Amino acid sequence: MEEETIIETTQVRVSATPIAMSGIIISMMMMAASSGIAFAYIPITLSNNGFEPWVASAMFPALSFGGLMGCLAVGWFLRLSGHARVFMSVYALIIWSYLIILLTDDPYIWIFARALYGFGINGAFIVAQSWLHDACTDDNRGRVITIFYVFYVICVGFGSYAIGFINVDSSVPMAICVGLVTLAILPVGLTRLRQPEAPEGFNIQIRKLWKLSPVGLMGMLCVGGLTMTLQGFAPIYAGTLEYTPSDIGILLLVMQMGLLVVQLPMGAASDRIDRRYILLIVALLSTLFGIFAIATESNLNFIWLIIIFALWSGSIETIYSVSSALANDRADPKHYVFLSSTLMIIWSLGAFIVPLTSTLLLQFLPVKMFMWLLLSLSAVFAIFVALRIFIRQAVPQDEMENFQYATAQVVNTGEYYNPEMVAEANAGVGEGLLN
Repeated sequence: MEEETIIETTQVRVSATPIAMSGIIISMMMMAASSGIAFAYIPITLSNNGFEPWVASAMFPALSFGGLMGCLAVGWFLRLSGHARVFMSVYALIIWSYLIILLTDDPYIWIFARALYGFGINGAFIVAQSWLHDACTDDNRGRVITIFYVFYVICVGFGSYAIGFINVDSSVPMAICVGLVTLAILPVGLTRLRQPEAPEGFNIQIRKLWKLSPVGLMGMLCVGGLTMTLQGFAPIYAGTLEYTPSDIGILLLVMQMGLLVVQLPMGAASDRIDRRYILLIVALLSTLFGIFAIATESNLNFIWLIIIFALWSGSIETIYSVSSALANDRADPKHYVFLSSTLMIIWSLGAFIVPLTSTLLLQFLPVKMFMWLLLSLSAVFAIFVALRIFIRQAVPQDEMENFQYATAQVVNTGEYYNPEMVAEANAGVGEGLLN
């Protein structure tokens, strides 16, 4: 009788080549440049056409609402059609959002266009991140995602800066946006990357997230509103000070650079000490920058204005990445999937509620009202973090996850689409919440 031989096979994930992954990154870089142009062009044009500042401000809650809908719907679209088709479909929606602005001067129709853009850009980010997560392995995922975010932020900044070289009184800016997004489809259509498996449905558990990491939850809720409000009001405020489109483009560029200057060293420091101290520092910095901006108001020369807004933006953005890292520190691997999807929705809610509130207030208050709103929210978050430091012990350093750079200007899927994390979550690794 012959002996039966049992052979066990182990599936080993192999990372895609850098060239293959670069198609997704280059595509999103062109998308980022178009976004930067639009972020500068819309408030400048509305101001030139005689509309009140609240009209330009209304574009951001519309964008955020569309983004929230994108977060909820894109997962279903991916299960229905796959990554490549959905990627090109959301790009088509973004092209249409630019065409609407190109073809009409009606700001109320522009509000719809920005909601359409918000749906499309969050959808594009979800697809791009999930595709890159699937193409990478744990050995290089952090490096690839960081490169992705850094290049995206830089391209947004240079897109805004380019507005100073374009005639804003013509249809050229939006035509360039349409052209960039159209070209961005090509790297996706020609990519050789394998198609990831469709994601599972959202697992949103806000109460469980609060039990796991109250600071992480509140950080995401606050930073969604802080970032979208500051990014939205910066060009509006500069316009009320009668700065030129070229000056506004420089302001938005330097604000993007501030993300790198502040977030990278602060994030690295958060890997060595209790992350809540870093959150307390950047929340206090955001408060102080708000107080300084209000106290000096229009007395600042342009150089100091862009420096203050750049550091203010960087401080706020640091809240995003460090809050996310803190929540992951306190989670077992089986919680990563629900954690990322819940944080994504919490951020989207904050990004909608605070800009909507500021838009409503702007109908009765001057533009500098947004500074009071931002410093108040930052101060409240700082107090909350300080109280939590005394209530709960820090996560031991050997249990902390490595910090990863991210920007709060767009949705971040975290580990929701990380295939290794999904496998661990489904396997039920690590029972129970950390105390």
